[in-house]
Amino acid sequence: MAALNPTDIINAGEHVFIKMPSDNVKCIVLKAGSSVSLGKFGTFKANDIIGHAWGNSYEIYDRDSKTRVYHPEGISEVEETANNNREIVDDPTSQKLTLDDIKALKSEGLKGELTGEEIVNKLKESHATFDKKTAYSQAKYLQKKGKKFHKVFTPIKPTAYSVNEYFYVRNPSKIRDIRMDTLSQLLSYSNVHSGCKLLVVDDTQGMIVSALAERMGGRGTILGLYDGDNPHYDIVKYMNFNQETLDTIKVLSWLRIHRPADEKTPDEMQDVTQLTGKDLEGYHRRLKAYNIVEESRKILFEGNFDALIVASQYQPESILEKLLPYVAGSRPVIVYHGTKEALLETSTWMRRCPDLLAPQLTESWLRKSQVLPGRTHPEMSTWGTGGSLLTATKVIDQPVQAALTKRERLAMEKKNAEAKKLKRAREEAESATSSAAAVGDIPDEAVEGEEEGATTTMTDGADESRSIKRAKQE
Repeated sequence: MAALNPTDIINAGEHVFIKMPSDNVKCIVLKAGSSVSLGKFGTFKANDIIGHAWGNSYEIYDRDSKTRVYHPEGISEVEETANNNREIVDDPTSQKLTLDDIKALKSEGLKGELTGEEIVNKLKESHATFDKKTAYSQAKYLQKKGKKFHKVFTPIKPTAYSVNEYFYVRNPSKIRDIRMDTLSQLLSYSNVHSGCKLLVVDDTQGMIVSALAERMGGRGTILGLYDGDNPHYDIVKYMNFNQETLDTIKVLSWLRIHRPADEKTPDEMQDVTQLTGKDLEGYHRRLKAYNIVEESRKILFEGNFDALIVASQYQPESILEKLLPYVAGSRPVIVYHGTKEALLETSTWMRRCPDLLAPQLTESWLRKSQVLPGRTHPEMSTWGTGGSLLTATKVIDQPVQAALTKRERLAMEKKNAEAKKLKRAREEAESATSSAAAVGDIPDEAVEGEEEGATTTMTDGADESRSIKRAKQE
């Protein structure tokens, strides 16, 4: 059996999302030798999942918090019966077990004396009207109780999708309300791929930068411009990127794009030969920081970026005016904002900008659906907006011919046709002259004809120039 890639297994020291039976997700940093508490669902030891592949579900099955791989039952068809819920009254009297009995079952479950499946079966057997319910109601009842008492958890690998879903549910303002469907459209519009060079203004705590870096796979360059003294890319740490991927992310503060006139290099500020101990360590730190800024400046001023992506709290027009010159021709420009109204003014500005082509404003809409045999339907509750995108294409930076009127276009086509005809006649005359020279006999008529052709060409060219000027005046 081939060895697993390190990114395909759970490693100590990494961020891990733990999905519990209640569908709640908990984010932890997995430490070797530690125990992880899941509240009412029990506790498990981190060493029991370290080194195992992602994607498995685990069940806590005894009082020593031991775990084993859990294999859930497959989804099956629900058989229709003659039962109906017409005569059922859903009240506490339907359950024969008292509140104290249920608390005792929970306590036994926490101690590992009962499994979640056993607790659910006891609740089902003591339910007075369970057998009278329809097959769909029975399946729904068992699923609801399983979310409360099953001690099963699933480690989820941090990806752009899982990290975005976690923060969108838990704290959407942290990522400026960008939902996964909008983020996926942004990745598609930006044409991000391995080896590309991207210019990004990301105020989503690094959510967009993380998704771009994941797609690029450690090859290429991402230059992120940020406001303030330090970049606010908190999301990047949740992605468990290796050093190769982290090295593709370069950052530069807006305040340090242009070097101040009075800025000095670390060598100009101090004589390194006179430094020792902590002073020498401080010098090397300052030199490293200075070199990082210089490298980022060089990348920015080189230009030729493959895409410009803006997700900022500031007015997008002011950012686009500064950064558009650094984007290569025929490359996408994408602006994200949490509300569509905030991009309307930017859309108008884009339409007037001669450097941008075909701006388009879109707003995505997403709704989850339950997909089960015989029970597929949209969920009753859904999300709000996932943000809006404004996209355009950078025009190639070279002079272009302005739009011509019909009369001017016809005159231009006529001029081009006559020029080709004259060129062809000149080439034929030169060919005839060359042939005659080869035999040593050049007739005087040929020389006179050539001179007349040259005179005719100059006259026709002048007449054509006057006709075009006259057409433009009319």
